[in-house]
Amino acid sequence: MNKLINSVAAVRRIIDETFLRRAIQTQIAPEVSPEALDDLVHTARIEQFDSGAVLFKEGDPGDCLHLIRNGSVTVSRDIGGRECVLSYVAAGNYVGEMALLTGSRRFATVRASIATETIRLEGTAFKALLGKSPKLRNKLEETARKLLASESAKVRGGGTGDMVSFFVNQGLGEATDVLLIDESLCVRCDNCEKACAETHQGTSRLDREAGPTFAFIHVPTSCRHCEHPHCMKDCPPDAIHRAPNGEVYIQDTCIGCGNCEENCPYGVIQMAVKEKPKPVNLLSWLLFGKGRRPGDEIVAEPGKSAQKIATKCDMCKDLTGGPACVRACPTGAAIRVSPEQLMTMTRKTAN
Repeated sequence: MNKLINSVAAVRRIIDETFLRRAIQTQIAPEVSPEALDDLVHTARIEQFDSGAVLFKEGDPGDCLHLIRNGSVTVSRDIGGRECVLSYVAAGNYVGEMALLTGSRRFATVRASIATETIRLEGTAFKALLGKSPKLRNKLEETARKLLASESAKVRGGGTGDMVSFFVNQGLGEATDVLLIDESLCVRCDNCEKACAETHQGTSRLDREAGPTFAFIHVPTSCRHCEHPHCMKDCPPDAIHRAPNGEVYIQDTCIGCGNCEENCPYGVIQMAVKEKPKPVNLLSWLLFGKGRRPGDEIVAEPGKSAQKIATKCDMCKDLTGGPACVRACPTGAAIRVSPEQLMTMTRKTAN
């Protein structure tokens, strides 16, 4: 089949158009018949943007709409001479509809936060579709009004935009699940680290104190389970995989080469001693100070060579209760969220 697609242009075009038609109908116009999308599909094309590339700038004429197929983008405006990020838009959504609906210039700048692929829908064909489908136009106009009101509130408030900028600058745009700590609730008990260590053979996969902080939100050093993991790029034994639910984990076939540790831009992978921990005798440690303290890192015994392997958060994928760090937090300060959930929480905080 692949050979046929690559060798016969007509077959490839039919398959591409079928995909485009279904994507447009599913994500933008479910109320429109497939036949009514013909002109829009025939002029649509797939575009790819590197991280940081601009899809369109504030003030540009509105000539198209982008349906985000993979990746994510940020929406920003020039406020007081500096670029302020107003929102984060994930795959499965679209940007650029406001200018097409109102006939005005672009309201904001849209930039790829990571490598992003979009379906570009030409403005002329899209406007023609709106003319044929008043129901679709009304739906988009109502959505645009709510979005405009939300963005205007962010511009007046200012703080929400700074928080979104912080999250994007920290690379959360390419995450699928990130650990956050509310420092207004955190009591610095380190139960999260201890629970992680006890769940993973004595080695904690997170560092609570490390990582950046904005206002009361702290981003500790812990794997974000990236949409396109950097750690997978150069693993000789192919030991790094993604589970069905999205967790990125390292298998026991790791040879300890350290390539993943070097390739991770967030410093969440560490090389740790591959050794089974001795059982913790809590009573002995409490009464006499003997033995390994709960949560202590495993180290090689003196005089013995230490074989190290790569370790990172696997989101406790084999535990039915979910991540141990979150469950062990006595105040509810630790949470794991997706970027979409994070942006929703940010908007609620602003309101």
